[in-house]
Amino acid sequence: MRIAVGTDHGGFALKPFLIRRLRAARFRVMDEGTFSAEPCDYPLIGAKVAQAVSKKRAQRGLLLCKSGAGMAIVANKFPRVRAAVCQTVEVARHARQHNDANVLVLGAEGMNSRQALKILSAWLKTPFSGGRHARRVRQIRKIEKGIRLKGITCGDLFPYA
Repeated sequence: MRIAVGTDHGGFALKPFLIRRLRAARFRVMDEGTFSAEPCDYPLIGAKVAQAVSKKRAQRGLLLCKSGAGMAIVANKFPRVRAAVCQTVEVARHARQHNDANVLVLGAEGMNSRQALKILSAWLKTPFSGGRHARRVRQIRKIEKGIRLKGITCGDLFPYA
């Protein structure tokens, strides 16, 4: 599996450790930056990772920043990307099981490398459960597709909403 990884300066300290662990586990890693702890603009890095997942150059993505919020906002602008901010192992499992999240976003502030690795490992090992959750992911795709089509509103897609 190919994983696109990106961070801004807020998550930079965790990135080398996580990339080493991913490679040791035989994942193919696309390092999309940043490459120093100097301040940088998170939208540009988040977009690189999200685009790799959206265009299927990577099967999964990992984004790191201080809170996780900014990176998730950027990533979720891309078609076929379902990015989830996960601060615990349990949330990471739910993001995969229930939402088929294909981009994991970690807020690095207050998170050590051990915690980050546990969350990442759980997220990577957890399969999408399908069932009623598959219906909901299809609804997300339908909304996403409608938003990309000019003139379609949520009410047009889901008149009962």
